[in-house]
Amino acid sequence: MQRKTALVTGGSAGIGKETVKALVAQGYEVLIAARDARKGLALVAQLRRDTPGAQVDFIACDLSEFGQVVALAQAVQARWTQLDALVLNAGLFTPQLRCNSAGYEFMFATTHLGHFLLTHHLLPLVLAAPDARVVVTSSVAHWMGGGFDFDSLRSPSTRSLLMLVPFRAYGRSKLANLLFVRELARRVGGTSVKVNAFHPGPVNTEIWRDTPSLFNTLIRPGLISEAAGARTQIQLVTAPGLRESGGYWARGKLDYSSPASRNRALAAQLWQYSEQALGITRFGQPADDTGLQQSA
Repeated sequence: MQRKTALVTGGSAGIGKETVKALVAQGYEVLIAARDARKGLALVAQLRRDTPGAQVDFIACDLSEFGQVVALAQAVQARWTQLDALVLNAGLFTPQLRCNSAGYEFMFATTHLGHFLLTHHLLPLVLAAPDARVVVTSSVAHWMGGGFDFDSLRSPSTRSLLMLVPFRAYGRSKLANLLFVRELARRVGGTSVKVNAFHPGPVNTEIWRDTPSLFNTLIRPGLISEAAGARTQIQLVTAPGLRESGGYWARGKLDYSSPASRNRALAAQLWQYSEQALGITRFGQPADDTGLQQSA
């Protein structure tokens, strides 16, 4: 029986790491994509040592750098002819707003645009799998991202206002994740692909390392383990007979999301903006693109 395949972004730490461990234990062939090569290679070595027959590898990729995203996609295409699970898990919080090398606000560039571009390239492999899953790590913070300000994506504020401005930008990146899921699910409707987002809960991960120490002190008692935070993600990848697509999940079940996340006009606007930003002419058909490499 052919092994199922999975690509997990941000899979070297946090809930991504827990998801990688679970998928390897269930016999998946897994590729980990993350920025930190030291952590990624250490995890690969650990899994190969602890799990007999484990098929797992690491590819270094900074999702904020679009050229690296294209290179990652090409490496996956060279390795596999189908992709059973595309786990778009990577995310980050920056206490001061800044831009990536292409000029987009860093959290949005990494968490949304990088994943948008990666999915564009890998969608043919996803569609080739008999029961493919696309799972995106969103957050309850998406409620803070309403009133999506496209203009500020190229000229983010330098103010912090006791972290309110960065937290709002973080919420916007997570709202973008959820809008992407809803629109992608609509576009692949009628296929076997299931696309879902989830909120992992308040997880004790490295994402809090850049928040103020007082804030950390206040929230730490309420944080859950990385293993607990990964459960819904693992469920959405591996549960047999999953029918739901375009959903927002928390604690293993469908949850209520913000009105903005259910705004189809906003989802369409974000989709068009993302295609233009990345030079994509026909989403999911990278061979037809002419501007992508130039944009990357």
